[in-house]
Amino acid sequence: MVLKRDSSIVKNAIKLKQKKYREQEDKFLVEGIRFVEEAILEGLVDHIFYSKDIYSVNGYERVLNNDLPKFEVDESVIKELTNTTTPQRVVAVVRKPKIEINEDLSFVVVVDKVQDPGNLGTIIRTCDAAGVDAVYIIKGTVDVYNDKTLRSTMGSIFHIPILYYETFKDAVENLYSMGFNIYASALDGEDLYKTDLKGKTAVVIGNEANGMSQEDIMLCNKKIRIPMIGRAESLNASVAAAVIIYEALRQRL
Repeated sequence: MVLKRDSSIVKNAIKLKQKKYREQEDKFLVEGIRFVEEAILEGLVDHIFYSKDIYSVNGYERVLNNDLPKFEVDESVIKELTNTTTPQRVVAVVRKPKIEINEDLSFVVVVDKVQDPGNLGTIIRTCDAAGVDAVYIIKGTVDVYNDKTLRSTMGSIFHIPILYYETFKDAVENLYSMGFNIYASALDGEDLYKTDLKGKTAVVIGNEANGMSQEDIMLCNKKIRIPMIGRAESLNASVAAAVIIYEALRQRL
């Protein structure tokens, strides 16, 4: 039986496109074979919606051959559950991962008011790839569970602990209590490639347009800069994050 748009299950899923409902329910939506499969492997899927066309998609059995609740819906419902022009025929309602932190943290990335979902998702994906221990998100940063952010993580949202802080000061105090050096990106900072990043290191990635506030920079005990010899004044936030993160990784190998 094909589930209709006016069913309560579909209506509740559609509500999860709004941040306030995601926070209220501690759930979010993921789409596509690969992303839904990742969520299944993590044991976080509540239920799955799919359209009849899914059987023409390579790998469909990886998301349908299980005991999870599954509902066939019209393609129009799949489109409403997603914000993509060409939906991938399967959407899952997923519980937010429980945060499990290794007490022996040594490398943390702090994201301070980054606004672009693609940037945040790419930063999270880069942190996952480089073995960062945790990502700290400061209030004012774009929602981690925004659909564009999620797509940019390519599934890394399930692989790395993400913690949330009301203020930058709260995050900094937590890091200092664990013996971290906190590195702000600043024009008068030390050359990244001459900086020792092998100890307990927290790197701050600031807002795309304005960077970090002077007040927040003052709360950090270290300052670094990425050397640039061309005429560009700055790098994209996710690119800058990748450069710094991988220099820290290089030093730790």
